[in-house]
Amino acid sequence: MKKLLLFVFVSSLMFLFGCSAFFGSKEVPVTPVTSSEQPINTEETKTIETPKITEPTINNSNDNLADAFTSYMDEIFLLAPEEDRLISLYGSVTGDNYTDDATMYYTLVDEVLPGYRQFVVDLEAIRPKNQEIRDLHELYIDAANVQYNAFVIMIDALEEQDGNKIAEANQGLDEARQLIRQWLYGVEDLSAKTGVSLE
Repeated sequence: MKKLLLFVFVSSLMFLFGCSAFFGSKEVPVTPVTSSEQPINTEETKTIETPKITEPTINNSNDNLADAFTSYMDEIFLLAPEEDRLISLYGSVTGDNYTDDATMYYTLVDEVLPGYRQFVVDLEAIRPKNQEIRDLHELYIDAANVQYNAFVIMIDALEEQDGNKIAEANQGLDEARQLIRQWLYGVEDLSAKTGVSLE
């Protein structure tokens, strides 16, 4: 799963780099997401019997969360090949691979945009039952929708040769990158909390 996380992070940066290399970039500061850890109650750890009473409850809760988290990451992993294909298509016409507006435009219109729209639909079809995972998944859905809308604006910018729309598309890609980063932090936090390895 660590490869998947690295892939998702690199994917979002690749989208940003590809567009920025063609259109110019604008740096946006990123605020890291911090995990909320429960303080350890030292009163409960003073006796031998207290951990025996409370530990199964904690483990059962974490086991349920761990199972839900594992299932969630399995579903995300199933979408990775399609996202990889779309990123490769996008990367083939942007940044150092940019050749001309027409090639970029038709790749976006004919392949990237419809494929990414379906990716968003598939992503939205994932409905975790656990509220904590559901909240985390909403970040990924938001990021995908923002990125999709940035592609739509980019297509308009190419059609109209509009610099303001180019800047708007870049801003959307920056926002999507920040949301993906927050999602990744959340995934790492859940991995630490549940003991589910991402390797």
